Amino acid sequence: MSGQHFDTGRDALDFIDSLTQLAAPQDVISALRDKLASFGFHAFLITGLPEQGDRIDPLVLLNGWPEGWFELYVKRGFADHDPIAAHCKTTVNPFAWSEVYRADDAGPRQREVMQRATDFRMVHGFCVPIHDDAGFKAVVTMAGQHPDLSKATRSAIHLMSIYAHAKAGAVMSKPAPRRSLTVREREVLTWMAVGRSTDGVADALGISAGTVEAHYENAARKLGVRGRTRAVVEAYLRGEISL
Repeated sequence: MSGQHFDTGRDALDFIDSLTQLAAPQDVISALRDKLASFGFHAFLITGLPEQGDRIDPLVLLNGWPEGWFELYVKRGFADHDPIAAHCKTTVNPFAWSEVYRADDAGPRQREVMQRATDFRMVHGFCVPIHDDAGFKAVVTMAGQHPDLSKATRSAIHLMSIYAHAKAGAVMSKPAPRRSLTVREREVLTWMAVGRSTDGVADALGISAGTVEAHYENAARKLGVRGRTRAVVEAYLRGEISL
């Protein structure tokens, strides 16, 4: 691993660790803004995406867009014509705006969205779609004038975005009674967090694959999530497991 990759990865893990100490939405916004600024991004948004004709503002979790841009975006109904937002629903892979938008191939309303974004110094951007077992869930999108879009940075931002989205959902939702995980449930999720398959976890713990699945399903139900990645993220954010 190169020095740059190591430093960027270390920064991402430090940021993720810092999220566990935050409880207020504004604190999460400030932390994410500061971290993304180190990569050259000055604007970001964590949000769901509306159906055609619906407003986006009720779906926003954390708003780090420039003053005036969000208001214009809502007023002009840009969510219905935003080519970047449209692409988010079609892929699970992070992508740079330039990889999916070509002005020559776009319609007039699509070009308007992208051109007006540049008025707010949102020239180049990067998106991390968030999906769960049910499909598209939300997007973490960010932009700047000359951001770092290197491979190492993309990987770090991808990881940070998954955790930032989970934290945003946690701080914006009403607290609910939490059910603690059992020791075995924590062990199963800890092994899953380092990439072990069901059979691999079973071998490590000396139990059957069916028992591993039962512990995972119980843990996911207690955490209120679906999917292994979401279960691991939520367990980490709650302090049930460490990485």
